[in-house]
Amino acid sequence: MFRWLLPQLDGLEAQNKLLMIGAETAGEPIGLIVMELEREHANVHCLFVAKSSRRQGIAAGMMRAAKAYCLAGGLSFIQFAYYANKSATAAIEAWLHKEGWSTPRVEAVVFHIDSSIASAPWLRDRPLPHRLRMQRWSETGQHERDQLSEGGRLAYPAFLSPFKAFAPLEEASSLCLLSASGIEGWVMAYRVAEHTILYDAVFVAAQYQRFGLAFVMLAKSILLQLEVGIPYGMFTVNASTPDMMKLARQWIAPYACKTNEKKSSFHKLK
Repeated sequence: MFRWLLPQLDGLEAQNKLLMIGAETAGEPIGLIVMELEREHANVHCLFVAKSSRRQGIAAGMMRAAKAYCLAGGLSFIQFAYYANKSATAAIEAWLHKEGWSTPRVEAVVFHIDSSIASAPWLRDRPLPHRLRMQRWSETGQHERDQLSEGGRLAYPAFLSPFKAFAPLEEASSLCLLSASGIEGWVMAYRVAEHTILYDAVFVAAQYQRFGLAFVMLAKSILLQLEVGIPYGMFTVNASTPDMMKLARQWIAPYACKTNEKKSSFHKLK
């Protein structure tokens, strides 16, 4: 987990978004919680207890301390996300139930691909509508980014934010869509393992959605991924975007080597 999380800690701390709570015994670390603090809630990125110290209430104790800190900071809830069909899933869900968290729900479906997706007929460059252009997100000016982050132009859900910091941004495959007015869309890719990219957020402004630009950008991003020799990709499609889910099941699922569900649970603080 820390292969992708550790490089982000300094940046989160600089933004006052980092909360880390640990546990130790006899001077030896035995547990850790890492959270990212947002405006109204906190996301649990890591909850770990050493195997020899489990079933002793250590995770619950660290979480109580985290809840107290978040409540004092005015946050409303804590979110815990995890993947189904993993070896730890049953233990995670039993712990959440015991601690009074909400019933887990499917937050997203994750489609896994390998280099065989190169045979997909839709994987090709396509022309953009007049007055639109595509470029790397890293080449976007600070003014355009500030305008977007301040909410001045586009309204987008938090789970599609291009400003997440949970893993290193894969600059080669992270793209944005631009008009004369500014940023109109993006596809954000993160390097979560040496040979794996996670496509976490694909968004297009409402007035351009009828052109199918989400998949135009996604296809370009995948082509760039394959071009630099990264063989594996993961696509996270949120359950609250039924149109995107329908497209993903139609166009990505046939070329996916596997799929799994990302679930989430919440704990209200006030």
